[in-house]
Amino acid sequence: MNRLVLLLLAMALAAPLSLPGQDSPQGSLVISGGNLTSALDRIQGRFIELGGGAENIRLAIIPAGSIEPAVSGRENAADFIRLGVAAGRVRVFPLAVVDDPSTPDVDESRWAGNGADASLAREMRECTAVYFVGGDQIRYTQTLKTAGGGDTPLLRAIREVYARGGVIGGSSAGAAMMCDPMICDGYSMKALLAGAVYQPAACAEARGVSLAAGLGFFTAGMVDQHFLKRGRIGRLLVALSAGAAGLGIGIDEDTSAVCRGGTVEVIGGSGVLVVDAVEAKARGGLSWSPAGGLRARGVIVHYLEEGDRFDLAARVPLPRPERRPVARGKEANESYPLETNLFAPDAFRNMMVDGLAENRLSETAGIAFTLDAEGRGRGSRWTLRKSPRFAGVYASIRDVDTYSVTYASLDVEPIELRIEKK
Repeated sequence: MNRLVLLLLAMALAAPLSLPGQDSPQGSLVISGGNLTSALDRIQGRFIELGGGAENIRLAIIPAGSIEPAVSGRENAADFIRLGVAAGRVRVFPLAVVDDPSTPDVDESRWAGNGADASLAREMRECTAVYFVGGDQIRYTQTLKTAGGGDTPLLRAIREVYARGGVIGGSSAGAAMMCDPMICDGYSMKALLAGAVYQPAACAEARGVSLAAGLGFFTAGMVDQHFLKRGRIGRLLVALSAGAAGLGIGIDEDTSAVCRGGTVEVIGGSGVLVVDAVEAKARGGLSWSPAGGLRARGVIVHYLEEGDRFDLAARVPLPRPERRPVARGKEANESYPLETNLFAPDAFRNMMVDGLAENRLSETAGIAFTLDAEGRGRGSRWTLRKSPRFAGVYASIRDVDTYSVTYASLDVEPIELRIEKK
């Protein structure tokens, strides 16, 4: 074997491998579910660390999603500066769709075409971290994609930052746009009744759940945010039934999914629901139709909290090592009422933790429905079961009990009901 062949072989062995969720060797994602409060400093601190640390980070803030772009840009910059980043290392990039009348000194709507600005693209290439603020996720594609759906020069530069190991972060709308397609509108109940519609370049309000082109940094599946507090499990499942993705990551408020090296790690005050419908879709176990609504059979769901991880390659949850099994003996509950408002804040999380992990029951159920004026309703029944691999574990973190609930099996079936008046 000659020296050239040996050199090429050595280079190949040394090259980083691509993993599911990574089309090429690249950096990290910090995807936050919105409304960052108690966990703000922990989450943004991790973002700074992944961007090179406070002394080395070169941070770009993209405010295009906000209805108050200049104000939002300044406020987000102030958060990072408060955490030790020098003001000179933070740059708010002038990118927006709408003008904020509260800032008469600047017309932000004039920033709409700045995605094509070559000088801004050159500045972006010097950055190590890019942060997308909250607001409306469709504004990110309006400013960073061309009319034909291609990448603008500024978006190409952002992808270069990511490809060479930088960190991309965002909260709320800045999280939703991480995947492609992305969820850009809709409520769970509307999605159950009307299904999903894909609108590649727009996001008009949909009768069900509306999907549009996202920016596609996270390629392992679909992302949703404000997840548990706004009861979005219904719209995520319908979205998964309509597209090619089989994996959904539902990130709650005050919580972040940090994606690095093929794993997702949970940080924050609430949790992340991983919806693994890959095998269910392969055998026809997840579908939506106008006549039958949403049907699911054997979708696997994992609920993860602070310090837990999820292996994207193997689709395996990795609870933090110090977690211990939830009591199964006399201390465990023996019943759990039918959840009649499944999409209420934290209802699905409560079914996972209280209804299964801390319960001797083998299954628990909830319903979601809407009624007409005569008390007749349509909806669905959701049943969570303990699969053979089911586990419920907990640990006290910062004096609060936190949980991992893994390998619950979810079935969904349409129902009709009538409320009788007494």
